[in-house]
Amino acid sequence: MLIMSNNIWKCDDNLPSWKERGGDCSAEVRVKGLLRVYRDLLPDVLGLQESSVKMATLLMAGLADCPDGKGGIARYELITGGDTPIVYRQDKFKLIESGFFRYSETIPGLPCKYNNEETKSYCWGLFEDRETKKRVAVTSTHLWWQSHEKVPGSREAREYQLRQAAAALEEVMKRYDCPGVLMGDFNAASDTFAIAASKELGWTDAHDLATGDRDETRGHHWCDRTWYGRRDDGGTFDRAIDHILLKGEKPGAVKYFRRMAEEWYDPISDHYPLYIELEL
Repeated sequence: MLIMSNNIWKCDDNLPSWKERGGDCSAEVRVKGLLRVYRDLLPDVLGLQESSVKMATLLMAGLADCPDGKGGIARYELITGGDTPIVYRQDKFKLIESGFFRYSETIPGLPCKYNNEETKSYCWGLFEDRETKKRVAVTSTHLWWQSHEKVPGSREAREYQLRQAAAALEEVMKRYDCPGVLMGDFNAASDTFAIAASKELGWTDAHDLATGDRDETRGHHWCDRTWYGRRDDGGTFDRAIDHILLKGEKPGAVKYFRRMAEEWYDPISDHYPLYIELEL
């Protein structure tokens, strides 16, 4: 089962700074790059972050006639979930149940607001393999983004949101007696409150579970409203903010932990697609 997480940069229209340089960061152009990745790798479950309605619509149209590599068609469906929807292979997996939750702007005991333009949320789905009947619960989430120095309480806010998403997913896992996958843009590196909380709750990063290939990069580069560029060293995994966490999986279940980080992708999004092969 190929599971992918991808923050796709919520930007629908081309921007002046890009136009001045002869570039185009519109949804129409960037979605073509996303489709190049998805149609090549054929993820079974794809968790998105920063997805606009326009981008989701373009993506689903582009996946409508996607060859499955075996002479058939990979039939993708969308679970609507604000900026954090899930796309999945309906031809391979049956959706049993799903849900969506938008994090509150305010958090008890914290001084500021922690959800810019209602973009921070989570979406989940309970999937059943049509052949084996094995099940897995999957959540796509995007946690609060600002630094603690700029917005006091940001570290605690990310931890609070992660605990909310984990609790909701664990309730589904308990009801269906299945493993869970909690993935997305956590805006949190390995030494942060949110990641410490996930470990306390029994979740493990797929990076640490992979028995095969293991990407050791940060997986994040400069691509924003001004322009884009590649970091010289790419950063190291301890600085990664995109994560795929697992709980309840069997030993050796994660076959590899990879990113699609080819240079042509750099103007598509500041986050490289992260994906794993999971054996249910």
